[in-house]
Amino acid sequence: MAKAPIDFEEEWSKISNGTLEIKWFYFPTTQSLKVDIDKIKQVKIMRQDKSYAKNWGSGDFTTWWACDMKRNFRSHPERFYNVKVDIGETFKKGFTVNELDKFLVAIRKWLKVQNIEFK
Repeated sequence: MAKAPIDFEEEWSKISNGTLEIKWFYFPTTQSLKVDIDKIKQVKIMRQDKSYAKNWGSGDFTTWWACDMKRNFRSHPERFYNVKVDIGETFKKGFTVNELDKFLVAIRKWLKVQNIEFK
């Protein structure tokens, strides 16, 4: 069986065959969460130097953040982004992205609703 091509991958996430894999998601097991991209209703993107997010877990009971212990301690936070995806569940899923342009090309390929908000 042929392996599905990878559209995007970095330390915190991977997009392949219509699936977004958020790495280091579950506490304390560090297992990934896989999300069918066609279930995503909205994507919110914020530069890390202009927003705060937990390093791992939830601080506001609206978003569960995958592990990134450097999220609030980078020397160049303007090069990194906090991304939240909403699939209609109680908690949005949050993770870090560094190469935003490549991430956007990959996720737009699979999104049914092009609801991407930049803050």
